[in-house]
Amino acid sequence: MSDEKQQQTAEKRGRPLDLSRNRVILETTIDLLAENGYDSLTIEAVASKAKVGKGTIYRRWSSKTELVIDAAVSMSRYEVAKEKLNKNQDLRGQLIELISLLFLEDNKNYQKAMNAICNSVSWDEKLAGSMRDAFYWRHRNMLESILEPYVRENQITNDDIELIADIGPALVMYNVYSGNKSTKADYAERIVDKLMMPIVLKQV
Repeated sequence: MSDEKQQQTAEKRGRPLDLSRNRVILETTIDLLAENGYDSLTIEAVASKAKVGKGTIYRRWSSKTELVIDAAVSMSRYEVAKEKLNKNQDLRGQLIELISLLFLEDNKNYQKAMNAICNSVSWDEKLAGSMRDAFYWRHRNMLESILEPYVRENQITNDDIELIADIGPALVMYNVYSGNKSTKADYAERIVDKLMMPIVLKQV
């Protein structure tokens, strides 16, 4: 939930919201996910470690799932770094830079927390849907903004965009968690040159 929406919700309940506490709550959530996993995470545990009341958390997030997703998104370096994407370069350069941003996450604690979330996605449909909404659609929207000038010229379809959007995150995740020794720059270039650009240019 965005800070603006949280503030509006708090105001409707008649109590000002101290947004300065958000960061410590989200960081604490990531820490506990990394330590104990998603199943063991409770609002009570977050409140205790963050030294806030449960009501403070529930005024901001209505459920554990909402809190976890917000923590995963807001603590991600990709979410911040993508704003710096240089759109003055050609399509290939933008795609390589975007895929490279997916490799930026080198915070081991965050990686453990994300592993904990991903391990629970297979059986928790609500969590799976929220993760897809939070990450996939952000990535796809960024891709669509990059591809938009080329859609008509190269007759790129929604199916093409969906496939391109799936390729990057899937292969980056495989590369990171399989111990692949490819350099980040080299792997990003190969993803774009061998898989993405041929779809854009209709060479497949």
